[in-house]
Amino acid sequence: MSEDRKRLEEQVLKQSIPVSKITEDKIQAAYDIVRAKSRQKAKATPMRSRRSLRHVWAAGLAAALIAVSGLGVMASMGYFTKNVQEADGKVSYSFEVNYELKPVEVKAEPTYLPEGMIKQEEGKYFFEGNYGHGISIMPMNMVNIDAQKEMLDFSHVEQVEKTTIGNMEAHIITYQEPDKYLTGEDLFLFNPEDGYVIRIFADYGVPAEEVKKVAEGLKITVTESEDLTYGLTPEEQQKQAAAEAGDAQWESLVEKGVTIDQITKPGETLKCEGYGASYTVNDVKIYDSLFDVPGYTEQGVYDLERLSPWLNADGTHKPYQRMHLDQEGEILEETTATPKFLAVQVTAEQYIGYDEFSDGSTQDSTALDARLVYVEKRADGTWNFRKDTYEAVPGERYELQMDASAFYLSCPKNINGEERLHSFFYRSMAKGESIDYTLIFAVDADRMPSDSLANIVLCFNGTGNDETNPMWSALTEMK
Repeated sequence: MSEDRKRLEEQVLKQSIPVSKITEDKIQAAYDIVRAKSRQKAKATPMRSRRSLRHVWAAGLAAALIAVSGLGVMASMGYFTKNVQEADGKVSYSFEVNYELKPVEVKAEPTYLPEGMIKQEEGKYFFEGNYGHGISIMPMNMVNIDAQKEMLDFSHVEQVEKTTIGNMEAHIITYQEPDKYLTGEDLFLFNPEDGYVIRIFADYGVPAEEVKKVAEGLKITVTESEDLTYGLTPEEQQKQAAAEAGDAQWESLVEKGVTIDQITKPGETLKCEGYGASYTVNDVKIYDSLFDVPGYTEQGVYDLERLSPWLNADGTHKPYQRMHLDQEGEILEETTATPKFLAVQVTAEQYIGYDEFSDGSTQDSTALDARLVYVEKRADGTWNFRKDTYEAVPGERYELQMDASAFYLSCPKNINGEERLHSFFYRSMAKGESIDYTLIFAVDADRMPSDSLANIVLCFNGTGNDETNPMWSALTEMK
């Protein structure tokens, strides 16, 4: 959240609004919900499958602010009135909520779906065989609209078409340069009389007319519930306070960074007790041509369809269009980047048997893969990951550097079908067995100025990937 948004929220929360004691209690209960946050922690389990990452332009990054006004005026306006701000390609929705009307449950089921689209899970309707691509239907009542406030700010907006669908006011949001950024569109239905808002998000490739047909055919069910309330019970408030304290502690641990002596040096062994494996970086080299990497064969490439379109005949990497994003996900600039190939020679050893862990857990293989972490040295001498990021312009459909992970393993065993998809970078090893192998990464040349690797470290999957306790291996001498 930006400092300007923080100050705005603080100003609104401090406003003096003349309301009754009962109404004030309801408002404060609602603010308790607004203040609630959901923690997003990194999972401490190895990653076996790799999924395509897409930058979601439809969802904005600032939180929509729920403002409160005199409720006497609200009585004749139903459950809410909405405020819409449109400027410079950005659209923001906020709501004035009538807390004296009891919130309702709302469900929305489609009676029409585009051809080839099926229900995958609640509210998610994707094209068969193309999981994650289709339409999402998200009903919001006056309670959970607070929890979904991140869905109410939008950037890179081209147009907001205002119309009527099913006797409800409808807004259809389209975005700038959809073919470049692979953006879909959003459709909102507003029903202040019955107390809900419905958002339909359509992925890139779903025609606008199809989205409208889905909206026109929605079967909407509104029900009352005695258990549904704006406020939190004492038990819920206690849980919320504990969760917020946990959030703060987790964020503090993530931000503490690591000292130079906590980063494993090249040639030294990193032992990962949680998985009983150790890793040693033996050698690191940068190549202009993939074909110059000793021992390179196509058999070691995880997904040739991601690699082949980006290779020149001599094995060098073709340039691609790249976005530089700030901590909030806003574009700082777009440039052309040309990657090189980073080859890392590693020794891995499984020094604990798969059935010998003290906590009684077992495993059946050893993770050999790793990802690159771009770090920076801070004023206090500690190192931490950079907050800005780089991503390919979505229209490039470039995924070779996905998750900054290796795309090549010199000794794959699981190379067929589902095993290849989920376990390509895994290998079954006996206790005490070790293996020497090579990982290859694609790295933008300008992120290794003068071929320097002082600001890039390696995080092996076998470490568990715990952001609060990072276990990094240096690729070169770091000072």
